[in-house]
Amino acid sequence: GHIVPALLSGNTDVFKPSEQTPWTGALAMKLWEEAGLPKGVINLVQGAKETGIALADAKGIDGILFTGSANTGHILHRQFAGQPGKMLALEMGGNNPMVISDNYGDLDATVYTIIQSAFISAGQRCTCARRLYVPFGEKGDALITKLVEATKNIRMDQPFAEPAPFMGPQISVAAAKFILDAQANLQSLGGESLIEAKAGEAA
Repeated sequence: GHIVPALLSGNTDVFKPSEQTPWTGALAMKLWEEAGLPKGVINLVQGAKETGIALADAKGIDGILFTGSANTGHILHRQFAGQPGKMLALEMGGNNPMVISDNYGDLDATVYTIIQSAFISAGQRCTCARRLYVPFGEKGDALITKLVEATKNIRMDQPFAEPAPFMGPQISVAAAKFILDAQANLQSLGGESLIEAKAGEAA
């Protein structure tokens, strides 16, 4: 989402994908080159957090657009302190609410929209809905019942399985553990699991 605006405004880009998705970055570069983008306009650099910090220190950059963890974002924020001439845009772990009103209209369409927002990319996008607010009463109850039923029917499998799944697994064991730990914490505070998350078989 950040690359195209930068190119349209006449900039060259240094593109560092997450260390957990190196092949995604390599494939994106291949597609850019096949589309005719000259070499050197987008420059792929692979690496982990240390690589990102080193890139942020490079004297030739005019700004950073970062999507990732809050921890790394805070490091970049401290690193850029005192450099008002450089742009720093941070997209860090979202905790996005979805609010459903009393007049939500078609029940199936509403449930479909919630599932798309919450579970696309296995819920790993920073824009995914993570909290759902529904109205009290009959309409809210009907929505929750339908949503639970639809969620139980989501097909989960490896990305290239047949038939095609709606979503794949979490990107790492650590990411899955984070979800299970968050669920356990909510349950310890009195929360009720309508559908309990359970660890599957690690790849």
